[in-house]
Amino acid sequence: MHFSTLFAASALVGSALAVDHKVAVGTKTGELLFKPDTITAAEGDTVTFRFWPKNHSIAQAAFNSPCTPLNNGFWSGFVPTTDTQNVANWTFTYEVTNASAPIWFYCTQGKHCQNGMVGVINPPATGARTLAAFKNASAEADNNVSPTVKAGTGGNLTENTTSTLPSGTASGTPASSTGAASHLSGSLTFAGL
Repeated sequence: MHFSTLFAASALVGSALAVDHKVAVGTKTGELLFKPDTITAAEGDTVTFRFWPKNHSIAQAAFNSPCTPLNNGFWSGFVPTTDTQNVANWTFTYEVTNASAPIWFYCTQGKHCQNGMVGVINPPATGARTLAAFKNASAEADNNVSPTVKAGTGGNLTENTTSTLPSGTASGTPASSTGAASHLSGSLTFAGL
């Protein structure tokens, strides 16, 4: 009995220490960038992508294949918005399960990736695999490819208010229902992926 109480308390402390890193996808003025484009996150931390105009997405890529989706990587689907004063009602949250492995990502819309709309979670501390090198390689990519998997794959696509589903998502349905409770349960569900 004492062990289970101790285990439950440890789990609560661990979840209380997790950080949610916010990343802007685009800007109010339409700049093609992630802000910040480099995130340092611990295991169990989440990265929440918040969408600005006009129509953006986030897909995971391999360092050697920018602008191309990573097999079994995450993908938000497209989240269009025209409101230049407020972020979209939809967010995409990814939970970091391995803090020692870099996670490269890009926007799959048009030529956004080739125009430098790329980023990284936990970049290597040394070596040639830098964000600058990834951006340079993305500028040379022939195509910008969207995954064919369901929107919200590998993370949690969540509606934060009562709006309609973002158009252009692969499935036409969100990965979870609305509200903070579904956001939390979806994050826990995808933690094992």
